[in-house]
Amino acid sequence: MANPRSLTYPAAAVFAWLMMAISITNVDAAAVTFSVSSLGAKADGTTDSTKAFLSAWSNACASVNPAVIYVPAGRFLLGNAVFSGPCKNNAITFRIAGTLVAPSDYQVIGNDGNWLLFQHVNGVTISGGVLDGQGTGLWDCKSSGKSCPSGATVSLTSSLISSMVNFFIKKSWNVVSTV
Repeated sequence: MANPRSLTYPAAAVFAWLMMAISITNVDAAAVTFSVSSLGAKADGTTDSTKAFLSAWSNACASVNPAVIYVPAGRFLLGNAVFSGPCKNNAITFRIAGTLVAPSDYQVIGNDGNWLLFQHVNGVTISGGVLDGQGTGLWDCKSSGKSCPSGATVSLTSSLISSMVNFFIKKSWNVVSTV
């Protein structure tokens, strides 16, 4: 005869797992998803996808529901992109499965000041992905003496969470990371 206690732990574990799966599904179901690919972004690393990313941001920022901006696998070329708020919701997630690539010629961005800028936003999460800032191109621009952007910048933002841990730094002697 089976011990009734031997069924208790596995049953509880299965129940807990099912409850967790249901709660995760409910959170994702409540969020509106905007795929940059469906808005025209190309994952070839050479076609400028800035307009598609800004369109996804505009839609997510205007949504009263939590929003996900989905970036699939591939390399997406982005010029100057300003992700600005305030937004109608404080739950926007960039779910990045690919790589965001800066122009190799930073003089293309020129006086815009930044490659990527997050400003006046709260509750933004950046999950996964790689930012390829084309460090060699940035240092070439800076050594030319011409106006060059800062790169990726966060400004006037009280809540931005990032699980990104991929940093590729080329030709850099002074790197500062602040938390």
